[in-house]
Amino acid sequence: MEYSASLKFEDWPEAVAFVPYVGSRYLEGFGGRRVLLLGESHYREDGWTDDPVLTRPFTRKTFGDMETCERKGGGKFFDELDRLLTGKGTPALSDAAQAWERVAFCNLSQRFAGTAAGHRPSGDDFKDGGKVLVSAILPTLQPEVILVLGRTAWRMFAHGERTDRPIFHARHVNSEGRRRRYLEERHVWALDYGNGMAWMTWVYHPSWNVDRWEDRAAALRHLLECPHDKPMA
Repeated sequence: MEYSASLKFEDWPEAVAFVPYVGSRYLEGFGGRRVLLLGESHYREDGWTDDPVLTRPFTRKTFGDMETCERKGGGKFFDELDRLLTGKGTPALSDAAQAWERVAFCNLSQRFAGTAAGHRPSGDDFKDGGKVLVSAILPTLQPEVILVLGRTAWRMFAHGERTDRPIFHARHVNSEGRRRRYLEERHVWALDYGNGMAWMTWVYHPSWNVDRWEDRAAALRHLLECPHDKPMA
């Protein structure tokens, strides 16, 4: 299969403000598929601007050591993604690193959201980011599976079509006696981006204590089990 562009940093279009993280073995696939994890946004620190000198390498600097056993940072978000990818509650760092070699990550918004976790991208940020994703990022990465990390990002990403594929059921999301009921059924969508097609569904944001890691991991497996052929209209 021929790719439309190199995955090297310098070859990404200028429209891509945050160049995606791409694992060193991404093209070999994860579970036989090219997998993209799609988040919401990055947060800035006081004094930061949207200068491309800062934004272009930001995602790769943030996630670049995830495929190593010598990580500089951490936190709940990264720990939950390790569990999602390995399917283990307490994964060995080496197992997580090997999983990160085989996936790509980017955020939907192509702008910093703010300085705190409560700061969210605007509707225009999500809309503009979706256009860049479909026109520039997906044709380059050519993912076959996209797992959207966050219901807000899923709702704001106005691309693709719902399919008749079996619905993913998050079995554990309402299993802890919560007063609030969360969505258990997650539809599978198909997104045609010109030179490829990807299956998509979503999970609640990994930083939130809503989905359990077992459901996030199961959502990814659910997508990996979708057929390779493009669904008929």
